Amino acid sequence: MTTMLLYKEIKALNRDEHKTLKLKPAADCAFAAHTHLVPLAGLEFFQAARHYPIIFIGQGEQLMPIALLGLAEGQNTFLDATLQWQANTYVPAFVRRYPFVMAQDGSENFTVCFDAAYSGWNEEEGRELFGAEGENSAYLNEMIQFLQNFTREMERTRELVSTLNTLELLTPRTLQLTHPSGESFVLRDFQAVDEAKFAALSDEQVLSLHKSGFLGWIYAHLMSLGNANLLFERFLANKAAASGADATKH
Repeated sequence: MTTMLLYKEIKALNRDEHKTLKLKPAADCAFAAHTHLVPLAGLEFFQAARHYPIIFIGQGEQLMPIALLGLAEGQNTFLDATLQWQANTYVPAFVRRYPFVMAQDGSENFTVCFDAAYSGWNEEEGRELFGAEGENSAYLNEMIQFLQNFTREMERTRELVSTLNTLELLTPRTLQLTHPSGESFVLRDFQAVDEAKFAALSDEQVLSLHKSGFLGWIYAHLMSLGNANLLFERFLANKAAASGADATKH
């Protein structure tokens, strides 16, 4: 049994073992309620930058961009009271692919897997994964295409990180957030593009970033950092709602 962010019990999808399995679509995003960050592919930066701070976490080769969903660990502030994703807000592909995930065995071999702990699995109703002859359903093929695209884009994102590391553009950052109410919060232990170093790049380096498609991604990342203040407001609103709920109990 393997686990990872959002997933509790990852199993390989097996044509024989799971031929009658059906997926009842989730009524809400409860499965993502307790994560305050999700990995993000570079291609998503433009849409994600409108709503989330996009920051880099990890070290060296393990460094990756993430969409920050909350300031408190285990708290996703983009879910409403009914655990639906906030309306008109971009939902990261990492979340949209759930309960499926693509596993790689170190070479070019990929296996479609799923979270067996997800409550929507059954044999009576929902989307079929396989047809009567054991062939993939149209829905499963659609999901496999989505997983393959996401895997490919994450590979490109690793190239972005490698390029940023080579150009020494990433630097450890700390953000001091202050609310008019007087409350403050310090966001630590993340990395972001150093604007001074970015501005000092040669024309040749900038052209190379542009041709690789990374230049726009860098601008989207830098613009997204302003969303940290909006995230802080959500954090305080959640805190106030929680303390109000506690007061009602007493």
